[in-house]
Amino acid sequence: MSVEYKKTVILPKTDFPMRAGLPKMEPTLLEQWKNEDLYGKIRGVSADREMFVLHDGPPYANGHLHIGHALNKILKDVITRSQQMLGKNAVYVPGWDCHG
Repeated sequence: MSVEYKKTVILPKTDFPMRAGLPKMEPTLLEQWKNEDLYGKIRGVSADREMFVLHDGPPYANGHLHIGHALNKILKDVITRSQQMLGKNAVYVPGWDCHG
């Protein structure tokens, strides 16, 4: 016995296409982001504020990639963004040197 679930799911009718069309949309989005230069504007507005620099170590220096790495990066992003929103000139500096 097979049940056709398509008839049991009630979804809203929208004008959105079923496919995102990323290969077509990506160049447009990249150009838009380049023209907006949001990061440059934030850096410009924040230039005279108190500095908050979060230095990060190498991404995966010890062992295999695991969920702790993702949590670490997410927390550092949240900290940097929250400090920026608190009115500081918050800059994230990625690091690649694990030899001091």
